[in-house]
Amino acid sequence: MALSKSFQKGQVPMVCQMCEESNEIKWKCLHCDFLLCTKCQKLHKKVKSTDQHTIIDIKDIACHQQQTKDQLDFSNIKCGIHAGQTCFLFCQSCEVVVCPLCITTVHDTHKMIELAKGYEQTIKTFNSDIDQKLVQNGKVLSEIGTFKSSLDSNYELEKQKILSREKDLKNDVEKHTNKLLKELDQRKEIVMKSVNDAENRSENIDKDLDLQKKTLSQALNSNNAKLVFNIQSEEKTLRQKRIVPVNTIFPKLPKFVPGKQVIQDSYFGELTEPDFDQKQFQFKVINQYKTKLQRVQNLVCYENATVWVGHFGSHKIQKMRMTNESLQKMHKIKIASNDMTLLPSGDLLLSTKESCLQIISCSTSKVKSSMYSVYPLLTIAVHVTSDHRILVGVREDQPNAFPVNGPRQVIMMSIDGKREKVYQTDNNRRPIFTLPFKITTDNDNNIYVIDNLEEDWSGRIVALNKSNGVKWTYSGNADINKEQTFKPRDLVVTKSENIIVTDADNHMIHILNTSAECIHYLNTKYQLGIQLPNSLDIDNAGILYIGCNTYNSEPNEAKIYTVQVSGF
Repeated sequence: MALSKSFQKGQVPMVCQMCEESNEIKWKCLHCDFLLCTKCQKLHKKVKSTDQHTIIDIKDIACHQQQTKDQLDFSNIKCGIHAGQTCFLFCQSCEVVVCPLCITTVHDTHKMIELAKGYEQTIKTFNSDIDQKLVQNGKVLSEIGTFKSSLDSNYELEKQKILSREKDLKNDVEKHTNKLLKELDQRKEIVMKSVNDAENRSENIDKDLDLQKKTLSQALNSNNAKLVFNIQSEEKTLRQKRIVPVNTIFPKLPKFVPGKQVIQDSYFGELTEPDFDQKQFQFKVINQYKTKLQRVQNLVCYENATVWVGHFGSHKIQKMRMTNESLQKMHKIKIASNDMTLLPSGDLLLSTKESCLQIISCSTSKVKSSMYSVYPLLTIAVHVTSDHRILVGVREDQPNAFPVNGPRQVIMMSIDGKREKVYQTDNNRRPIFTLPFKITTDNDNNIYVIDNLEEDWSGRIVALNKSNGVKWTYSGNADINKEQTFKPRDLVVTKSENIIVTDADNHMIHILNTSAECIHYLNTKYQLGIQLPNSLDIDNAGILYIGCNTYNSEPNEAKIYTVQVSGF
């Protein structure tokens, strides 16, 4: 723009910056920052050292400046892992920018693309993830709206039932009140009749006595002795007759005694929890993925549709990305993991059946020992709570888990590795656990543990209270575990605080509430087409991940399923 203004005003005549003679400037070399005439432009292009320079028409300078401004600079992206190194490629397997040292140490077998294409892929993936989450959240908001509408209508319905019951009871009370008042009125009439009869008799007696007294007075006044004796004789005859005395003891009115019993809920009515409708729980398989493992023993959801999977027997852990078509292997680490969970940092915390938990770095994928040690015991299970505490299931140091020859505990540690609590015996000083195999917690950090009772995986769920006591235990559902022993393999808690438990050998999933009630169950083999469900995890969007086992006669191709769940 400055150049065009100069030409318009014509205040400073400009000449070619090479020949310094011609003022017919038509070109500009972007590398040399020279304004050129047509003759010098041709010569400039012929010079070998400048034949790769970009020369543009001066009319296009403004447009080129805008294009340059809009163009991204990929030339100075510093590596976040290796100091002094510049990233020059994009690892498509791991979706990260990499420098030469990154490639030689971690990404040597991964697929690489140019930074610009990686940038486009990242933006596309990021937008796709956001769009997918928006759709999922839209469904959630729709369900919430439907529930709120249903909640309002159900509230009004139950409110009217209560008020109607109140009206009925008031009517019954009013009828009973009228009945008592009528009965009281009748009893009063009976008593008043007795009183009135006695009063009339007393008044008549009073009149007779007055008459006798008057007759005697007249006789005395007459000075007739014979008359007096006659009156006295009549009076004597009257006294000899039986006269019924007036009864002054009258029947009394009945007393009202108020009922001493408070109206019971069972009489008026009470609020009860609705029965859970089996139809309200819905499971829909979204996708399935085939691994190269005999068993998906451990499954941990990570960010951006990635998962960590592991199997102790195969001595390897893999980080994989889930696409719509398949699993893409991002990292493979040779280590035997019995259980694993994510730390707040995003690093992976592992139990390798040793005294010290191991950590896999989320940035370098390197393994190192952690500060979390239970020596001289061995770790079995591990879980990180929402308030950043470490829970570790442990047993004594011996080759096999059975028979029990030592302490079986769940140890709580701070994020700094300090022991805060040990769950070993209940309030009656009896051992709580046989083998604490898996651990999870709910939103309030209440603890739920899979306790294996035998070598055949038969077991139970143990819920712990805030003290050392056992809150409750769950040993299976009577409808499905009469002939088939309950063999829990993994458990996870949903946001609505329902506990999902896999029972692999029976192809079952149990759903419990926090009061040990089995509110739902389903046969995954016949209802979802999922055989031998083993490991579990659930992501922030509420998608359930199920890792499975294989039969001994099958190839090592254990599957992972993603399942949309609703109703709990």
